[in-house]
Amino acid sequence: MTRFPDVNWSNVKSPVVATTAIAGVLGVWLWSRWKRDATPTAVPDTVQLGRRSDEITLIGFPRVSDVVSSCSPYVAKVEAWLRFVGLPYTRKNGAPSDSPKGQLPVILHGKNTIGDSYFIIKYLEQTYPEVVMQASPEEQAMSVAVQHLVDDFLNKGLGYYRWVHPEGWEGVKRHFLKEVPQPMRAWLLERMRPKVRSAMTIQGLARHSERDILWMLDEALAALSAILGGKKYILGNQPCIADACAFGFLDSVLFDTECIAPELREAAMQYDNLVSYTERIRCAYFEGELTWEETASFGS
Repeated sequence: MTRFPDVNWSNVKSPVVATTAIAGVLGVWLWSRWKRDATPTAVPDTVQLGRRSDEITLIGFPRVSDVVSSCSPYVAKVEAWLRFVGLPYTRKNGAPSDSPKGQLPVILHGKNTIGDSYFIIKYLEQTYPEVVMQASPEEQAMSVAVQHLVDDFLNKGLGYYRWVHPEGWEGVKRHFLKEVPQPMRAWLLERMRPKVRSAMTIQGLARHSERDILWMLDEALAALSAILGGKKYILGNQPCIADACAFGFLDSVLFDTECIAPELREAAMQYDNLVSYTERIRCAYFEGELTWEETASFGS
């Protein structure tokens, strides 16, 4: 933990000198904090293979509003994929500190702890190769392209309309972290919001006007709608990883009516095939499930 440097204040007599000393101490402290935060932490490579007999535990954030899986599109992505391929798992709520990468979702699988939705799915595909969908190179390329469209852009828009937009932020303050008592809950959320805003500014999305952001997101939604077309799923009659990504995003956008500003939902609802697609997955894989129950098990 970074500490303020020790200063013998009894030797400081002039107000000007005192002010300069305080500024110097504060500058050194801020520089040390910046250096600590700017220094990348070494993260070990993700484990590639696990034991097939081990149980899968998915740790994620709880749902909000009428979302059927989780308020996090990345947690919902992993849960949807697990249901698509029929792997049994247990789920429970957690915190970013449960993950080696400081973010959810994370899975526990025997002695292995795997973070990040991308690596979770890759790890499980390596461990259970029979669940890997057989696809042509062109289909695989389309799946990867959709994954990046959703994970690397559309989900950033979801975060913007939830955490940065004033109307979404008001909903977050009312409905997120309900299990944490006040005033700790408000303090945690107020600490989280600047980090989200800063990340989106660095990424670039938050540098644009509201109208320009919605313009870009609508173009991406139109592309997703065109790729889906009249098909049941993105690659045809069987859901793939790209469908898990798309569902994680769309379920929050369309059914979180409390913590996402309405502009994004209204943009998504222009595309009837995306709406019916989301409802179809909810009915086929999450029917009757409107809670993220602690220790609930599926598929066993």
